Amino acid sequence: MATRLKKNILKLLKEDEEFRYAVAGLIGLEEILKRLDSHEAELVRLREDMVAGFNRHDEELAKLREETNRLREDMIAGFKRHDEEMA
Repeated sequence: MATRLKKNILKLLKEDEEFRYAVAGLIGLEEILKRLDSHEAELVRLREDMVAGFNRHDEELAKLREETNRLREDMIAGFKRHDEEMA
């Protein structure tokens, strides 16, 4: 009896769309899909935040690189003046 019932249920799941959706609703598939959608939206938001953070870091790194280059040029000029004064 149980085997025949299982076969009938599986057949209905394969062939009857309305039955399939009814079962999906009963087992909470709709809730699972809603949660997946919310997780996807959260992942999109997190990725956007991450990209924005990378952009901020890139900008800060560029500023630091410019400052380092200026300091290096000042240091080279200072060494050059020192060498000229010592000569």
